[in-house]
Formats: sequence, structure tokens, C-alpha cells
Amino acid sequence: MDNFWEQLEKPILSMTPMAGITDSAWRQICKMWSADVVHTEFVSADALHYGSKKTLAMLAYQASEQPVVVQLFGKRVDMYPKATKIVESLGVAGIDLNFGCPAKKVAGHGGGICLLRDMETVKKIVNTTIESTNLPVSVKSRISLNAIQGKPEQGKITAFDLIDALADLPVKAMIIHGRTYETPFTGPVDLEALKQLKQAFKTGVFLINGSFQTIESVVSDLKYTQADGIALSRSLYGQPWLFKQIKDYLKTGVYQTITWPEIKDTAIKHAELLFANKGKSGFKEMRKHLLFYVKGRPDATEIRKQLVSVETPQEVAKILNKLD
Repeated sequence: MDNFWEQLEKPILSMTPMAGITDSAWRQICKMWSADVVHTEFVSADALHYGSKKTLAMLAYQASEQPVVVQLFGKRVDMYPKATKIVESLGVAGIDLNFGCPAKKVAGHGGGICLLRDMETVKKIVNTTIESTNLPVSVKSRISLNAIQGKPEQGKITAFDLIDALADLPVKAMIIHGRTYETPFTGPVDLEALKQLKQAFKTGVFLINGSFQTIESVVSDLKYTQADGIALSRSLYGQPWLFKQIKDYLKTGVYQTITWPEIKDTAIKHAELLFANKGKSGFKEMRKHLLFYVKGRPDATEIRKQLVSVETPQEVAKILNKLD
């Protein structure tokens, strides 16, 4: 097994899978800005098992993106062997298993984070995936969820329980979001729990997720938790350069503020890559990215009115090149 996780310089800077965001164009942009590892959008093991061409198309990538990790979700153990072999045949670097998604369409059906309520199935999924591939297998989850939905007085299931359940399996990496299922994206991250989880996880590298506030706070969190790296999520929206800024700050203690020409060039390049991958019919997906790229400008409201209807990279360039 070629375990790329062990070959990366620490701290490792990764992203997490995000539906509708982490397509090939976005991953290429993040690699340009020094991401160590990129993830595809999370895909259904069931859909791959049954031969969904649409799902398979989501996994297309460029060699420049490597190491690329594909994240699978689903609660049926028997779907994973075939799905895993399909993923491996694509030549990607690793497979990640989703036990952390709080989205209703996943968790609401017993998948994602809610699978932790059936830890025996979780273990079977992980073991089956590992036995079906030579790729390194990682898992992503959260610090906890209520053992019974809507009844916090009945206790919690935690990432410590997950680590215990998987202790005898060669899981090569673990990414833990420092919030619970019940408070998925708001409120403080439990850094103390993340620190203890890092100490408890023995079989691979441990990355924290969800704690981004500032460049400085990321470095502080890494030092406090002693994690092997951090996986960035929604903080990357319109800011793929965070990878380089964090790396610069780690190495030198300073980082450069990104200039408008750099932002503009990144946005235009992103638009060109997305158009090359998805054509005019898929280009509307670029619009949400463009709105993030201009966030914070005093004229952002007016620019957004123009960007919400763009249909080509040339239109994007025409709008952005007029701005100072």
C-alpha cells in the first residue's frame, strides 16, 4: 500500500469534501495555492455500485490535483466493495469514509454522522473498504452526537467511541470536526476534545476541522491540539489562498495579504477551468464562487448584480478587469 499520508510534510493542509464546491476546477485552484491534499465532492457508494454515470463523472480529475481523495457515504455495507474498486481503478490517492455529514439528506436517513449510532455497521463499512482496496483509507467525523435523536439526557456517542471501535483496523488518517451534530457550524470548537482525540488515535495522521477563525488562530489550534494537520472547509469560500498564507505563517511568522489583482486572476482562472470542465451548461455553478471572490469590496453589491448572470469566462474577465 502506498500511503501518501505518511509522505506529506506536517502540518498537513487539506480540504474537506463539499457538495457543489469541491469539483475539479476548485481543486486545481486550491492546489495552485499550495493545498497538500484535495477531496472530491462526497459521492454515494450506492450510486457507484449501481453504475451511476453522473456520480462517476463527479470523480474526474487532473493529474495536477494529486493526491486526490474520494469520500464515500452510505449505510449499506454491501455497496462498498464494488464502489471501492471503482474508485481505486480511477488512480486516485485515497478513499475517505463519511461518518460526519450533518446534512438532512444524508444524516436524516441514518447516514453520515448518524451512522455512529450503529457502530457495528461503521466498523463493517471501514473493514470492508480496507479489505477491498490497496489505497489508504481515512475517516471523517465529528466530536459527538446525541445517542438518541432529540434526547440529550440519554447521553452521547463520541469520536472516542469511533476510535475505540476502529482501533484494530489500519485507518491511515482521521479528520474530526470540532463541533457536534447538534451544533454543526456555529459556536466554539472543542479544542480540548480535539487534543485528547489526537492522543487517542494511534493508527495514522490526525487532522482537525472546523476551527478556522484567522490565520493566526489556525496555527495556535495546531500547536494546542498537536494535530498532524488541519482540513479547511467553508473558510475557503472565495479564499483558496488560505493554504499559502497558513504555510507562510507557519514557516516565517508572517504572511502576505492577498491583493485585488491576485484575487481577480484567481477568479478568472477558476472560471476558465470550470468552463473547460463543464462547458456553458455547467458554468452557472461558477456564479456562487464569484460572489465569494468579491466579498468585502465596497462595490461588491453592484459587482454581484453583474456576476449573477455571467455565462462565460470572457464575461467574468470583462467585469473583473474593469475593477481596481
